[in-house]
Formats: sequence, structure tokens, C-alpha cells
Amino acid sequence: MTPYPNIPYSHHALKTFEAVARLLSFTLAADELNVTQSAVSRQIKQLEEELNTALIVRKHRAIELTQRGEELSFVLGKNFQSIESLISSWQLQNKQRLVIKASLSFTTRTLITKLHELHEKYPDYEIIIIPSLDGEACVTANDYDLLIFCTKQPQVFRNQPNMIFLREEYMAPVCATSSTEERVDLQSILAMPRVHSTLDHYDWKLWLANQNVESSHNVRDISFYSLDVALSACLAGQGATVTDLLLVLPELQRGFLKCPDQVKIQYSAWQYFCFKRNNSPLIDEIIQWVQEQAKSEITQLQQLAKKHHWTGVVD
Repeated sequence: MTPYPNIPYSHHALKTFEAVARLLSFTLAADELNVTQSAVSRQIKQLEEELNTALIVRKHRAIELTQRGEELSFVLGKNFQSIESLISSWQLQNKQRLVIKASLSFTTRTLITKLHELHEKYPDYEIIIIPSLDGEACVTANDYDLLIFCTKQPQVFRNQPNMIFLREEYMAPVCATSSTEERVDLQSILAMPRVHSTLDHYDWKLWLANQNVESSHNVRDISFYSLDVALSACLAGQGATVTDLLLVLPELQRGFLKCPDQVKIQYSAWQYFCFKRNNSPLIDEIIQWVQEQAKSEITQLQQLAKKHHWTGVVD
């Protein structure tokens, strides 16, 4: 004796009904199941006959579910989703994992925007991204395959095994387009509230010192202990911030942020490095991809520099 005597013999008919009930269309269900509309209609009719109950009300140009049709649709949809999730979890378990840990700002503003390219390059891998607030401390950890971090002590890491220099930071002040006139000059941006990503105001102080520009005591300071929050405040029109222009390259290109014409761009004290825990052709390939992305971004920044007559390290 079968343990489920009331379940229809054809499970395919139940799948067909689930598609029709979800889409409320024989035509769309047929397209999804890659069968003819007449085949779908026949399956539904046979299912109704086997269950001895009406599931669908057929109208001139539409269909509706009966009360029993709605009840069956709900149960099928819920259980099909559970089955799909279970089988999907099996497939994920069979995939190899690739774990990339990166500085929070690099993760949110650079890596995530290019994540689809990594998925296309490595479809057989589950790519896991771990943001880090302290990349330097992660060098000795063992929970990643590749680490991308920014350090204020590049001399400590430059000659270490498996350590690869990635790029410099390109620092200059920026403000939201909505908070200034069509063209912004240095004096107008210096008069804005200064948004800081650190409590010591280091980026602004260093940039002003190298520009031979006096810092006004009348300008309001707004400090955050996070570059991402500082950039969000800047984009919201709360003031100007000195930041790595590569991290805001899309906003500069689209005109959401402005950097003054003829401004001088300089390196910061921070540099980006890649660190691989083990020698692996796959990780070497990804590091090369990351380096190519950085090189492309620097080229795009240099093109913007010519347009806006920026000088300094982008010359």
C-alpha cells in the first residue's frame, strides 16, 4: 500500500499546476516549462479529473484559482521552495570556496562593484568577501585566501614573502555637486565644513600642509571614525572631505562629486597591498586581475586630471 494514497500519480502535473497558479497564465507556464500550451491545459485537466475537483476557473482572457486551487498552490509553492533550497545547498557544498578579505572601504567602494566579473571568471567557486576594519592585523590570520589591505607602514610589509604592492592613494578634496556651483574652485571648497574620516583630521592636515594653504579656524569640522561614513556625509552635501580619488572614481565620472579644477593631487601616507597566504595559481591570477583593475582606474583618473587640469602625482 502506498504511504501517500491521495497524492496524484503524476508529479509532473503538480509541477505544471504550480507554474500555472503562480503565473496565472497557461501561456506563460508553457513558456517556462518549455512545452506547448495545449500540453499544459491537458495536464491541468487530467489533474482536476484525478482529484475530482476544480482547481482553475477558465475565463475568456484570464484564469482564476478556485478556493481549493489556492490551497493547493500555497502548499506546492511552499514545498517546492523548500526542495529547491535543499538541493541548492547541496550544490553550494560541492563548490570550492574562494575567500577574499579586504579593507572595508576597498570592499564597499571597489571590490563589490566588480564582483560580477569575478563570478563570471570563476563560476565554479563560491566567492566569499569578508570586510576588515584592520587589515594589518589580518596578515597573520588564517581565515582567507587573499588579503587586500591598506597600511600606513608600507615599509614593514614591502619585502615580506607573498606580499604584493597594489597601489598608492591619490588624495584631494571633494564635495557633492549639489552643495556647490557649476564650477568649484579651491577657495570655495576650503570654506565648506570639513568632513574627516579620522578623529585626528590627518588627511586634511597633510593635504593642507603640502599645498601651503592656511587652515581656517572658522571652518566647522565634522569627524567620523569611518571613511565610508565620511564619504556618505560628503555625498549628502554635509561638507568637503579629502579622500582617495580612486575610491570615488565613479562619483567623479558621473558628476556626483567634484574636485576643484587645477588642484594638486598627492599621495597619502597609506598604500594598498595584496597578501596571499599560500602559493596558488588561482590566487596569482586573481591578484593579477586586481592589479589590472587598479591600473585601469589610475588611467581613468589621469584622463579626468587632464580634463580638470589637476596636477601632482597624476601628471
